[in-house]
Amino acid sequence: MNTATRTTECPDTTDMVLVHRAFRRHFDALPSLVGGVADGDTARARRIVEFLTELDTGLHHHHSAEDELMWPLLLERAKTDGALILRMEEQHERIAELIARADRQAEKFTASADPEARGHLVATLTSLAAALDEHMAEEEAIILPLVGRVMTASEWAALGERGRAAVPKDRQLVFLGFILQGVPHAERRKFLADMPFAARLAWRLLGRRAFAKEYRSIYGTEPE
Repeated sequence: MNTATRTTECPDTTDMVLVHRAFRRHFDALPSLVGGVADGDTARARRIVEFLTELDTGLHHHHSAEDELMWPLLLERAKTDGALILRMEEQHERIAELIARADRQAEKFTASADPEARGHLVATLTSLAAALDEHMAEEEAIILPLVGRVMTASEWAALGERGRAAVPKDRQLVFLGFILQGVPHAERRKFLADMPFAARLAWRLLGRRAFAKEYRSIYGTEPE
């Protein structure tokens, strides 16, 4: 039986589910994006690796925020779930190892875009996408309900602020586009409603076009 300490304020964790969807969607796409680079096309290889690097950096900050602001509170307040939380931390370590390997292989791929370098990177990215899918699915099914019981809304908000602060200001609107892509209208509307008015206005006036341009440069198609 879980002996988690209950809090009076229940955080709304749906924002993390949307962030997870974005990470999973694009990490899942990376093996095909890399595999589709023609032999010797170093310019295209460089563009895809730039996208990989930005995703890697965003995921690193996302996991670092959890490591520092979420796991300690859950370990303190939900002691009977300690083994589960430690498994989450171990999954973070496994994902970090795969990212480090992918980054090393990406350097060689960018320099040559040859079949061997491409194949090694595709294999690592495939493993990374699978590990990330497994981790985030388990986190959403088990950890987020626990968060709702033992963390306060203000503690959860601090986690979100930490993640947003890690995104460079000139990339925030583009990242917002990746998060909102493919999100049902009701969820998209709620997510935007929670943002400051200035941010919503910037998204309407500038962000949508900036994101669409970025998406085309990566995927070669218009965003959904």
